[in-house]
Amino acid sequence: MSAIDRFFTGGVALPSMPEVARQLIASFQDDAVDLRTITDLAEREQSIAVKVIRVANSARYSPTRDVASLRDAAIILGMESLRNIVLSSAILQAFPRAQGLDRIRFWKHSIATGGYARWLGRLLGVDSDSSYLAGFMLRSGQLLMARSIPTLIADVEARCRFPGARMRVERELIGCTHAEVTAELSRRWSLPVRLSSAFSATPAPLAETPPSLLAITLHMAALMADAGDLSLDPIAALGHQAPQLLQHLRIDATWLSTQKPPTWAELTSAVEEMAG
Repeated sequence: MSAIDRFFTGGVALPSMPEVARQLIASFQDDAVDLRTITDLAEREQSIAVKVIRVANSARYSPTRDVASLRDAAIILGMESLRNIVLSSAILQAFPRAQGLDRIRFWKHSIATGGYARWLGRLLGVDSDSSYLAGFMLRSGQLLMARSIPTLIADVEARCRFPGARMRVERELIGCTHAEVTAELSRRWSLPVRLSSAFSATPAPLAETPPSLLAITLHMAALMADAGDLSLDPIAALGHQAPQLLQHLRIDATWLSTQKPPTWAELTSAVEEMAG
């Protein structure tokens, strides 16, 4: 049995891909999808609709008025934010609380990784919706790992003292990374092959021939989220921890800093409303 297979055996039921999330993912390539389409999907799950309204009432989106309906919330949030919130909320509720992980901190990191992946995807020519989904899901495998080895996962988290440490420590202590476990989960969820392939390649994207641009995006987004979580500069983290990736892309950290990257605070401001 491989280091990855151990997290998919033993009779423990895997989380199911929520139908709302599945339909949203299928809509990525549909130009006819609009704000009403996403709102109608959100209405099918009361818990998701409640979270959308709660986020719309947060200080970031509606500091001066109360939003009472899902339709009003959708208008305030806009198409991109609404889709992100519905998709994230649907996937988030598929996973139970995991020992060894701080729930709010975990989902802040996941949502930040999705946000940074979307931003990088736009700069690098990668589909922004797929980039957000892949970034948000990247650490999902760690939730499965925590069900089997919570003490080891807590040890991994305690050692994450610099950007990029998590996958290195996992490889050392466990024999595989959360990205590789996420890749197997995405295969079992029948997600597009490009996503599972990118997850597998994320720990060392330049080892693939040719390198996956989505895997590069995910690796860089995870580094940026690590930095934000540690109150460090995300762009500086890329310069220090991913110089080979920047060289491969023929860009540098100075140029990236001029492209107005989102801040950790902006990306994570509504996590409590979504994960609570």
